[in-house]
Amino acid sequence: MASNCYPCILDRAKFESDLVLSSEAEKKAAVEELVDFMARHKGGVPALVGTERERIIKRRSGKSDPYQLLKEESNRVAKSLLPVAERFYEEADDKIEALIRIAAAANSMEFGVKGHDFDNSTFGSVFLITLRERLAGDMEEVKRRLRSFKNIFYLTDNSGEAIFDLFVIEKLVEMGKSVVIGSKSKPILNDVTAEEIRAMTSERVVPTGDVVGTSLEHLSLEASAFLNDPDWLVLSKGMGNFETISEYDQMLSGRLIYVFRAKCEPVAMKMNVSRGTLVACPV
Repeated sequence: MASNCYPCILDRAKFESDLVLSSEAEKKAAVEELVDFMARHKGGVPALVGTERERIIKRRSGKSDPYQLLKEESNRVAKSLLPVAERFYEEADDKIEALIRIAAAANSMEFGVKGHDFDNSTFGSVFLITLRERLAGDMEEVKRRLRSFKNIFYLTDNSGEAIFDLFVIEKLVEMGKSVVIGSKSKPILNDVTAEEIRAMTSERVVPTGDVVGTSLEHLSLEASAFLNDPDWLVLSKGMGNFETISEYDQMLSGRLIYVFRAKCEPVAMKMNVSRGTLVACPV
């Protein structure tokens, strides 16, 4: 936890309370419960504190998926923009870099992050620009790994974004790769769930837990097998996965690639980039 993680987590609690709680008293009680939890759990990993926030909001609202309507809207927006991604890929000289750019740009589809402005209604107007933004990281090593590994464990992040991930995965399979998708066991934030993504693909999908990010303590045995197998490259989407996997990424050294937009200052500082930068980082 950095100093600016605390107000960011609380801002998102207010954002989510406004989505699913009706009265000011209910919203205040939810935020105060989170404040009490944060006071007792200083430090730690922001994603895991965020997980407790999600549990508080779900329990108090009675909504198992507070982001459901936003997720559905994000999927509709992403589907409408998929031809832009397809054209960008077809016109690209470097197909692998184009796929990574699509995957990274799609990670913009995130709500409630302090300092990151995203709106489903305006994303279409900036998506092509986003695809051409600076992409930080060792792209030569990223491309080397994607060429050298036959097996890829692809950890998804947000709904909407996942529509583009499935396009990327389709192209990787066409290149001869074997891809297994890891998605959330149950709704958490606006992340796509294993059940939701199974309805959109014939590729194998395994659940990765019901917490923000990918935590070893909450990982299914099925998903653990891919993390522990040296024959599998792990492509990790999103900041939540970065926050959690970076706690144990030494065990994945040489077969891990982080892909995301650095939407918050602490993550951007960790990656030594400006906030908002697209990142493709091999570890």
